[in-house]
Amino acid sequence: MTGGGHDPKGSDCPKSPITFSFEVFPPRSLYAALALGHTIQELAAAEPEFISVTYGASGSTRDSSLDLLRYIREHTSARPLGHLTCVDVTREELAAQIGSFFDTGISDFLAIRGDTPKNPRPLAPDAVTVDSTVDIISLINEVHRERRGVPAGLRIAVGAFPGGHPASDSRRFSVDSLLEKQQAGAEFAITQLFFEADEYLSFVDDARAAGVHIPIIPGIMPVISAQQLSRVAQLVGRRPPAHLAHDMEYGDRDPRRIGIDAAVELSRAVLVGGAPSLHLYTFNKSRSVLAVLAELGLLYTPASAGRLASGLSTSPSPSVKETT
Repeated sequence: MTGGGHDPKGSDCPKSPITFSFEVFPPRSLYAALALGHTIQELAAAEPEFISVTYGASGSTRDSSLDLLRYIREHTSARPLGHLTCVDVTREELAAQIGSFFDTGISDFLAIRGDTPKNPRPLAPDAVTVDSTVDIISLINEVHRERRGVPAGLRIAVGAFPGGHPASDSRRFSVDSLLEKQQAGAEFAITQLFFEADEYLSFVDDARAAGVHIPIIPGIMPVISAQQLSRVAQLVGRRPPAHLAHDMEYGDRDPRRIGIDAAVELSRAVLVGGAPSLHLYTFNKSRSVLAVLAELGLLYTPASAGRLASGLSTSPSPSVKETT
């Protein structure tokens, strides 16, 4: 299934069909779970290529991640993609988790090493661990072979870091790491958030020159407040554009509208530059990401277009306004 299939608005935009996908994270309360169910239905109605579900450090959200993947698979037409991390877990535990994903019918994965938790749990001295994304890819394939290729259609994605790899600020290191993941069997990559189109486009150029041929999908997030912008900047280790930070903090326009406009501008620039798709970080909210897609001309189903038009015709009420 592809998302949209229309060309983004603007005379300078590419003419080939554009796909998109979304990321959500497991809810932390019953109320959040109920709200997220509605959000996922809205996202799925836009017909994304997939919806990915994050996975907490040390497997902390293992059960809730799996439950959310199962919900997407059983209650929407979207393709679920499960994140897998290897920090602070044993090889045996990770293999069991991969098996649980397969048992649920999940065959799409995003393999990422993950962040080291503040308080790592003690592992047995003789515990066998998985230490890299390449090792995760190898283990996924091993478990899949043991199950005789069931479920079918295995796809493995990996992370890419235009602004510098977590282990190094070197662009060369980031490119070499992505090349190694490709050689291990990765089929596409999704980037960490970035603020400037050239950061993504120059990274893709460097990766192609080094021999990376898999699709590199830009990760985009429409921020909705100055506080959220600051948090995202800390996450990616980059200062946001000065004008964006100023407008969010002191501008006379709605910060949510500012964030949507910035995401549209960034998305359009990377698409014009050749990006094969867009991966939108939703923060478990649908309105802003759908607004970005609508302004790019990528929402085309009557149901999703109609809901979005009615939802954006007035300002959001306090009960449904997005928060960080």
